[in-house]
Amino acid sequence: MLLAVVLQAYLPLMTRTAAYLDFPLLVVVYLAMTSRNQVSSMLGGSFLGLLQDSLSNLALGVNGIAKTLAGYLASSMGVRIDADHPGVRLLVVFALYWLNAVVVVACQRYLMARPVGFNWAAVALAALINGVTGMFLFRLFDRFRRSD
Repeated sequence: MLLAVVLQAYLPLMTRTAAYLDFPLLVVVYLAMTSRNQVSSMLGGSFLGLLQDSLSNLALGVNGIAKTLAGYLASSMGVRIDADHPGVRLLVVFALYWLNAVVVVACQRYLMARPVGFNWAAVALAALINGVTGMFLFRLFDRFRRSD
C-alpha cells in the first residue's frame, strides 16, 4: 500500500503520462473487491487517501473521503458481482475513478471554496487509462494473492 502512495507522488515527476494514474485508488479497489468487507475497505481507503493527501497539494482529508467512499462501493459491488472478470474490473475502476474525481472537485469547490474546474475529457481519458491499467495490475495481484 505504501508503494502505491510513493509511486503516486514521485512517478509523475519523472514522466508526464503517469499523472493520469491513481495507484492508491487501484489498490483500494482491488483490496475492496477481493476482501468483500466494507469496514476494512473503508479503513484501507481512508488510510491510503490520507497518505496520498499528505504527499499532495490538496487539503488533508480530501482524498481520504474519496477513497473511503470508493472502498465501500467497491467492496459492496464485490459481494454482488463476479469481481474476478476483467471486464467487470475495468468498468468498476472506470466508474470509481469518475466518482473519485467528482468527490475531490466537490470537496475543493464547496468545502474549501476554491474555484477549480472539471475537465471532462481529461477525467474520461484518465478513467480509461486507470481501468485498463487496473485490469492488468489486478491480474498481477491475483498471482500473489493467497487462496483462502
